[in-house]
Formats: sequence, C-alpha cells, structure tokens
Amino acid sequence: MRDFLLWAGLAVLASGVALRAWRRFAPVSFWYVLGFPVKAIAVYGTWRSVASGCGLSRRRRRWRWTLPDMFGFGGGE
Repeated sequence: MRDFLLWAGLAVLASGVALRAWRRFAPVSFWYVLGFPVKAIAVYGTWRSVASGCGLSRRRRRWRWTLPDMFGFGGGE
C-alpha cells in the first residue's frame, strides 16, 4: 500500500508540473484543450443559480399556452 501511495503521489506531482509547463509555454493550445472546456462546464453548472440571483431567469409555466396568451389580452409577462 505504501508503494502505491508513493507512486500515486509522484504521478500527481509529475502531472501538475507537466500541466504548469504546458500552460506556461503553449497557452493557446492549453486554453483550447483544457481551459475552455473546464470553464464552459463550470459556467453551465452554475448558470441557473447565477441567473436566478441576478433576475435573468423566470420560472417556467406549467401550461405554456393559456387562453389569455393566445389572444394577447392578459398575463403580460
């Protein structure tokens, strides 16, 4: 078990050094391969709470087409 933890720690350390070097020496490819997808997933995952906190979203109605909405004289959201 101790050998496994030693090798796992070395692998994590080597990966971190390699990622930092990649980010330092090739920032454009790093952004396209890792930076942008990670940022997009983070924004997608937190968008609902951010949008509701800023008032950018509204609750979805259960019945989308109601009688006042079809004829244009009511509701008015």
